[in-house]
Amino acid sequence: MSPIARAYAALAFGPASFVYEALTGGEAWRRDCREMAALVPGPRVLDIGVGPGTSAIEMTRADPGRRHVGLDRSAAMVRTAARRASRAAVALPLVRADALRLPVRSGAFDGATGHSLLYLLPDPRAALAEVLRVLRPGGAAAFLEPAVAGASARDALRDGPRHLAAMVMWRGMSGLHRRFRQDELAALASSAGLADVAVRPVLAGYGIVVTGRRPA
Repeated sequence: MSPIARAYAALAFGPASFVYEALTGGEAWRRDCREMAALVPGPRVLDIGVGPGTSAIEMTRADPGRRHVGLDRSAAMVRTAARRASRAAVALPLVRADALRLPVRSGAFDGATGHSLLYLLPDPRAALAEVLRVLRPGGAAAFLEPAVAGASARDALRDGPRHLAAMVMWRGMSGLHRRFRQDELAALASSAGLADVAVRPVLAGYGIVVTGRRPA
């Protein structure tokens, strides 16, 4: 990761985390988070890179029977997620830890999710291998990541200026780190050991969702 990328990430997920929280709080982003709940089994779901808590809170609202645990390495994000979960009356245990070294026993979770995570990591394949480890046999994972191409500002604007601003910010961040092609993200998940891997575009082409399961 370049020094500029490190500095940008430290700012966005640290002192300026309130900006990230505001931009990702729009209905289109929350709706996309809710839809991830249907992609993985429950009831025990680990949300990795929980950020300001939007993903885990919205997935819990989509399926209140789920028990989500949020994990993030940023102390600022963990504090924000705790505050927002309390305000939303959502039970959300939170752990501050590294996605490359999950402090979780093998097979502990039925599902795992990540919203805008892998593109920030120095070794996304190693992170997916860790995800595979903590899933039970037959458990499944879903990750949403920035796409290389196909983004439509006009389509994003249909969900309002706030959503377009969030997509532009995400595009800027991913430009400093990495973006994925659909075939590249599918190959990455397969190489980490996930089976039945599938990908599809989301967020007006700005993002890709990849899903896969731990073989039974």
